[in-house]
Amino acid sequence: MSRTTADTRMSRPVVVTEAAREALLGLAQPDTGAERPALFVTVTGEDGGEYQYGFEWRGSAEVADSDLVADCEEFVVVVPAADAPRLTGATVDADPQFGMVITNPNTPRKPDGLADAPADSAQAEELRTRIDRLFAETVNPALASHSGAIKLERIEDGVLYVSLLGGCQGCSGAALTLQDGIERFIVETMPEIHKVVDVTDHGAGTMPFLTRNPMTGRNPA
Repeated sequence: MSRTTADTRMSRPVVVTEAAREALLGLAQPDTGAERPALFVTVTGEDGGEYQYGFEWRGSAEVADSDLVADCEEFVVVVPAADAPRLTGATVDADPQFGMVITNPNTPRKPDGLADAPADSAQAEELRTRIDRLFAETVNPALASHSGAIKLERIEDGVLYVSLLGGCQGCSGAALTLQDGIERFIVETMPEIHKVVDVTDHGAGTMPFLTRNPMTGRNPA
């Protein structure tokens, strides 16, 4: 039986199996002083009708009251509140061949252009128009220096789903550009949006601005 217990702040927390707990204990964890380390699990995109995930160690002081939390004794596993609707009820497990594996009962909704945007259709259209204008006037001119562009796909529950084009499709720096640049700017500019998710098929990119060196795993200088 798993030693994982749920934080009482959420009724259906993410579950961490004993195998995953032991595997995570074997990984290098950050020096957080007196704090327990916290492994943040986030939704970073979609591929083939399934969510893609990111893992990042932080300090437990960064856990918000509204976050989804699983207490693993030596550390905690955290799903930020923004990703809770997409990860509630998920199980984090360890596979000898594939490493950390997430079994998730939630799947991306089929694109309908305005799913779960503001209920009033006029408000939804107005929000989409503002985002398209923001992309055209601010974001895309900045990405053009890398021969890239961004396209709005749909809006769900305050989450903006986008595709990256041109030099951004398949670029090894795309995730950093999206999370630290584009997402932060959009969330600060559009109060209706609290997260941006990349649904690009990066494997189909033909002209990425940056590619990784297969021998070193690093980007070219």
